[in-house]
Amino acid sequence: MGKFQVKFCILLCWALTSMYSDAQREYFIQRKNLTWVDARNYCQACFKELVTLTPDNSQTLARIINSDHWIGLRKNFNFKNNSGDLTSTVASYTETYFTTHYINDSDSSSPIMNWTQWANGDRLAFQNWYPGWPLPKPSPKPPNKTVCCSCSCTCPARPTTPMTTNAEFTTPNTTTTQSGHNVTSWSHDPTETTEFTPDFTSTDESTTHVTGTKNMTTQRTTPYFSTSAPWTTAEMPLAAQCEKSPVPEPQEPEDEDDSNDKNYIEDSCVAMLSFGPWIEKSCLELLPFICYEDRFMGQVNVTNITFESANLTWMVAPGDISHYRVEVKGQKDNKTWVFDYTGLTHGLSNLTAGTSYSVQVFPVKCKRDLNPENATFYTIPKAVTNLTVSSVEKNSVFLSWEKPEGNVDFYRLTYETNTVKVTTETETVKDLIPGTPYNFTVVSGVNDASKWSYEAHVSACTKPDKVYNLTVSNNTDHSMVVRWDRPVGNFTDIRVVAKNSSGTSLFNATVNHTQQHETVTGLPPATHIFISVTVRVNEGLVGETVNIDSFTTPGPISNLILNTTNDSLTATWLPPNGSALNFTVELSLDQTLVNTKNVSDTNITFINLKNAANYSVAVYAVSGQFKSTAESTYKFTLPNPPSPPKATSISNDSITFAWNAPGNTSTPTYGVKLNSSFWGQSWSNTTSDTKFTFSGLTSGTNYSFSVYTIADGQKSASVGCANFTVPELQEISLSMLCSSSEPLLCDNNTTRTAVLNQLNSTFRNLLDGHIDWRFEQ
Repeated sequence: MGKFQVKFCILLCWALTSMYSDAQREYFIQRKNLTWVDARNYCQACFKELVTLTPDNSQTLARIINSDHWIGLRKNFNFKNNSGDLTSTVASYTETYFTTHYINDSDSSSPIMNWTQWANGDRLAFQNWYPGWPLPKPSPKPPNKTVCCSCSCTCPARPTTPMTTNAEFTTPNTTTTQSGHNVTSWSHDPTETTEFTPDFTSTDESTTHVTGTKNMTTQRTTPYFSTSAPWTTAEMPLAAQCEKSPVPEPQEPEDEDDSNDKNYIEDSCVAMLSFGPWIEKSCLELLPFICYEDRFMGQVNVTNITFESANLTWMVAPGDISHYRVEVKGQKDNKTWVFDYTGLTHGLSNLTAGTSYSVQVFPVKCKRDLNPENATFYTIPKAVTNLTVSSVEKNSVFLSWEKPEGNVDFYRLTYETNTVKVTTETETVKDLIPGTPYNFTVVSGVNDASKWSYEAHVSACTKPDKVYNLTVSNNTDHSMVVRWDRPVGNFTDIRVVAKNSSGTSLFNATVNHTQQHETVTGLPPATHIFISVTVRVNEGLVGETVNIDSFTTPGPISNLILNTTNDSLTATWLPPNGSALNFTVELSLDQTLVNTKNVSDTNITFINLKNAANYSVAVYAVSGQFKSTAESTYKFTLPNPPSPPKATSISNDSITFAWNAPGNTSTPTYGVKLNSSFWGQSWSNTTSDTKFTFSGLTSGTNYSFSVYTIADGQKSASVGCANFTVPELQEISLSMLCSSSEPLLCDNNTTRTAVLNQLNSTFRNLLDGHIDWRFEQ
């Protein structure tokens, strides 16, 4: 047995951040099993390349795979076989790539460096080998010893012509699939070829998509590739002839490195284990693999925007793009366009004016959407229609217009040097100068103020000034005085008009420009009066009418009547003359105001009142802010009975009874009564306390007690109880003489018992429930 030797491979792992691309990469786990070359062809066709591992993405990718996967690393991208030709596993790469990455065949002295770069050309700045990998190349072994026969033999001669079996290779042919992709294939002997012909119309469900080192989604890809079997070279076996029996050669011990030599692969590819480290494998082994692609960041430009059209231009996406899917969505018109396009520009039509549209252009590669190119834009809004002046005032003009076709986010109103943003189809322009002409301009706009419509114009002149500080004073039941301050500017006269609430004219007068007050007469009492004062100028142009309202004073109510229950009070009355009457009702308890209500009816009910309480009611007639004199009266609510009483203190000649006041009561008075029907005794009294003591009673007597509530001379129902005074027992002896005509009848116990029972029954009927007694014999 040879010695067992364990070799440890200690590698230094480091990360050079500057050597990795700044672009955000997306990773795609492919679950199908392919050779390394086929996997690379697949990644180059539908993505960018086999994955390049970095310290940042290694752990993330290891967490989402559960078996060995090809990665974009190979021992020698410049590998040659013994005849100086590229191996068949390399020959399937694209011709352009090898023009820059393979050494010249004629340069036989060029050194070959192993593990120097990734498939995408990045330098190998990060390594994560499983211990013992990569395997070193074994040292060359000495030639086999010649087997000699016994004393006389002839040594064998090696054949001069080796037998070689080669696969035939031809120049790669580039064909174009129906989807527009370029696919490279190789022609060779069909018997030596394993060909993969994927169906480009099918959906591949074996792809896991990882963006950067965080996001993981599923993508569908389809490969474009074909491969050929490697060529082989074989030698004829040696032939030896001996005249006599050969002498066996002594057996040499097995080399301790033979196991490594057996595992050594001249041109190996690298696979990542499910838990992250790397190992070498034969490039022809079938494994799943990991592709990557740099996230595409493009831009869409929008030009030639009109009311209903625009032109889109977008950037070309990298790689073999079959077409671009363009999606256009309107935010307010709910219009959506989706179309496929192979060019880089497209015109939109039938858009809605003044509408925001979002554009996304998805480059489609192997039936997979790349990151979209995005843009947003507004179409030009249309101009408003029917811009008019709805009303004109002294310091303001009210404008209105109709919304144009399409959409509008806001309007810009301009006059003189002022600009106002408006969100509705009306606007009151304020702080204008009276009697001055103005020109107003309105345009439609969109949210970002990037697009404006044509202008719409209108003109208006403000009205003359008005009177100021209009007031009413000296109100009576038939007149009032109206006062004002002079208006600014010129005017000829002032018109004063008074009307009632139904619009009937009660007063109409015109006063000269020097007058600043007018007495309005002939008015009805308790009436709501509406007064208007208008400044007038020549040619019938009038200023703003100033209005004020007031009331003539009311008279008092009459016939106030109160009705009560134990917890409510209802008041009724008759109103005075007048059309604008309301009433204020004030409820007081023991001269303290507890409630105030304003009503328009001539009655009101107050509820949840205290029982046995003295309430007073005052009613005012009200006309506007003016009150009449009050009419008032009072009345007690009906009382509630107190709680059932109890005897709290008892002696031989007195009893104290106590009770609780009825709920929700004020300060009631109680009537109490005590009587004994046996002795014919009776007492009654009143108290404001919730207990009462009766004295001078007979001991051992049952007394009946009752109590009730008294309010305003009215009594509630009574409640009562009964209780004995403490007895002072006295023994009374009774003797009876029995005489009977029948001999020995009085000596009969039955007769004696019957007499005593009859006597006991007589006492019971007479005394039970009245006095405390006991019968003993």
